[in-house]
Amino acid sequence: MAGTNIRMIGDGSHSLSDIHASIHYIKGAEQVFHQEMRFDRTDVWLLVYEKYFFRNNSYASLTVLLTQQDEKQTAQIVVSGSGAGMANVSLAAGGQLAKECVQALAEVGFTVDMKNSDSLPQSLLERFMP
Repeated sequence: MAGTNIRMIGDGSHSLSDIHASIHYIKGAEQVFHQEMRFDRTDVWLLVYEKYFFRNNSYASLTVLLTQQDEKQTAQIVVSGSGAGMANVSLAAGGQLAKECVQALAEVGFTVDMKNSDSLPQSLLERFMP
């Protein structure tokens, strides 16, 4: 897997802090960067995690961009770097990390935006949905 890009839309029922806490506890993922910004009426949080996968002896990177303007919330999920060796074999490590993040966000009111998650086939995106 070269990378995964999934866009989600939130229902506005949770604060960005609550959403961050949901993502923050993905088993085995370590937060390596967190920045909060505000532009006019829009809050933007950039979160970066990494997770080690023993099965292919590599790390996968998870980047989540959270935005909130009034009650409108979005999350852009990007997973990369999950392959190992010259053949870049991931053994589905990146897909698993993406699924764990989608499930964590679904618990706080997010759904996958199928139209704007075009880097994956729809059938694969549907597998990510809880």
